[in-house]
Amino acid sequence: MPEYLVLSILVVDREKSAPYREAHLAYLTQLKKEGRLQMAGRFSDGTGGMYILTVNSLEEAEQMAKNDPYHANHLRRFTITGWERRL
Repeated sequence: MPEYLVLSILVVDREKSAPYREAHLAYLTQLKKEGRLQMAGRFSDGTGGMYILTVNSLEEAEQMAKNDPYHANHLRRFTITGWERRL
């Protein structure tokens, strides 16, 4: 099944995104339980994070990213690219 890297970049002050952190983590936890999230993490400089999804299509990955509370509430912008695991 194809994998997609979601790059999620903060577009507001970090303090404004703090109230949505639990919802964001709950959303990613649910995707992990469903087997659709492979890995996720934040950037050490606090500018955002990334995650890798295993889904059927780019469109499905885009919909999942749009449903992330950070993106749905316009706190971060995202870009998605196909990911080909090598190791």
